[in-house]
Amino acid sequence: MKTLDLKRAFLRRPWSVLTILLISVLLFELLSWGMSPELKLDSYKQSEGFFSYMFNWVFGFYFPEFITLIIIIVLIDNYHRVFHLHELPLNTRAIIFYELKFLPLFFAAYFIFIPITLHVRFFLREFSHFSVERYETYYQNLLYTYDGYMTYTPFVLILGYVLLNVSLIVDFLQNVKKMAEPNATVLGAFASFASGAPRNYSQTIEAKTQAGDTLLNVADCYLFETEEGVYYVEHSKGRSIVTKSLAELENELDPDRFFRGNRNFILNLDYFDSYAYWEKGKYILRSQKLAGKDLVMPRARMQNLKESLEKNLANSVERDALNVKEPPVGPSGNS
Repeated sequence: MKTLDLKRAFLRRPWSVLTILLISVLLFELLSWGMSPELKLDSYKQSEGFFSYMFNWVFGFYFPEFITLIIIIVLIDNYHRVFHLHELPLNTRAIIFYELKFLPLFFAAYFIFIPITLHVRFFLREFSHFSVERYETYYQNLLYTYDGYMTYTPFVLILGYVLLNVSLIVDFLQNVKKMAEPNATVLGAFASFASGAPRNYSQTIEAKTQAGDTLLNVADCYLFETEEGVYYVEHSKGRSIVTKSLAELENELDPDRFFRGNRNFILNLDYFDSYAYWEKGKYILRSQKLAGKDLVMPRARMQNLKESLEKNLANSVERDALNVKEPPVGPSGNS
């Protein structure tokens, strides 16, 4: 697997997310006791007993932070959409940069959720005895203040990165499952992937044409590309729409035949024609079957292209050799 298709499936499972929230809140509570034991002890004494403290903790902290959680999930999801974070190359550099891209979001999240979370907490905790005095004393100091920001931001960072990385792990396992045999379990698929066992690549792909849905032979597909969020295939039968993303296709197609030139296209090297330097460190790729179509590739991919072309050429020679028919042999063993 070279690229992870970011479906964010975990974030669409509310009960799983609630579990993560509970773990994060418990972790934050333990950190608070470890960093400020005197302050937490005073809070416990003011609660007049364990059950009163737990009631205040559940309704004054956990439930309001569920609102925070929902807001953060919405922010993470829309952050992916706005910045087109729909796939992730599986290398250390790309993963680190992906994680760092969310720092500005998590640092700014306080200003979005605090008026909602704070007033939900005020309503739940002070339900039977609302008063302006208590609001000013215990709540207003957290609304768009330095103390409020420094109180919430560590929690947001923990919660945000827990959600983000658990979502990555779930997406990774689902991607591995798609690459495995149909009846394989997730653990079995992961074990096969980790061991580097040979796998079968897709030989056909579903496509949508004007006449309806059809099944195409991937060997006859010249190019897969995306334009304005729609995925297309150039085939011997024409141009059609496919439902799979380029990240999914990259993981399902034979890498010795199909080359990912950039985030917008995958080229079938069986029909590769030539490449030429263009400008600003970029190259133009041309295909025998795509007359007049220039495919732009960054210079950083050039070494990968040459290696893929060498493998494809070697495989082509091998395929040609296997397809050569032996001359007929007569009864005497002579041609």
